[in-house]
Amino acid sequence: MQRISTSVALIALTALAGLTACSNQGDGEAPETLVTSETSETSVVPATTSTEASTSESSAETTATTATTKPDKDAAAVDVVAERFSTLAPKELFEEFDTCISVDMEGSYDCSGATVGQFQFFDSDAKAASTTQLLTELRSSRVVEDTGDRVVGWSTLGTSAIITVVDNTTGQVMQQLISTDQQDPREKIYELGLAEPEAA
Repeated sequence: MQRISTSVALIALTALAGLTACSNQGDGEAPETLVTSETSETSVVPATTSTEASTSESSAETTATTATTKPDKDAAAVDVVAERFSTLAPKELFEEFDTCISVDMEGSYDCSGATVGQFQFFDSDAKAASTTQLLTELRSSRVVEDTGDRVVGWSTLGTSAIITVVDNTTGQVMQQLISTDQQDPREKIYELGLAEPEAA
C-alpha cells in the first residue's frame, strides 16, 4: 500500500510540474505579441500623419493661388471695359465694378458691382443708332440729355425701366435694367453721374 501511495504522489507531482511549466511558457509569450502589435501601430501613425500634412499644405497652396488669380483677372477685365467705354460713364462708376465678362465676339460685356448693380455694354454702331431712335421717338421713353452725339435717358415697360447712355461718336451703348417700383429712373441717372441735374 505504501508503494502505491508513493507512486500516486509522484504522478501527481509530475503532472503539477508539467502544468506549471506550460503556464509559465504561456505567460512568457504574451508580452512579445503585445510589444509587436504596439511597435507596428507606432510605425504606421507617423506615416499617415505626414501624408495628411502634405495634402493639407498642397490644398492650402492651391486655394491661395486661386484666390490670388481670380481677383487679378477680374480687375484686368474691369480695366479693359473702363478704358474701352470711358465716354459713357464717369470713372467712379467703373471703379464700383467687381467683375466684367465678355458675352460675345461683338464687343459686348456684362459688368456688375455690389453697390451699383449690373450693366451691359455694347460696341456697335448699329446698336447705337437704333437705341438713339428708340430713346428720342418712342412715347414710352424719356430723354434727360441729348447733345446730338450723346443721348441719356430711359425706356419703360411695365414696372421696369432701361436706363441708357448712347455715344454716337464711338458707336457705343451702356444700359441698366431697374425696377421703377424701387427707384425713379431720372434720380438713378443723376446718382450714377450719367447726367447733370437740371437747374431749378
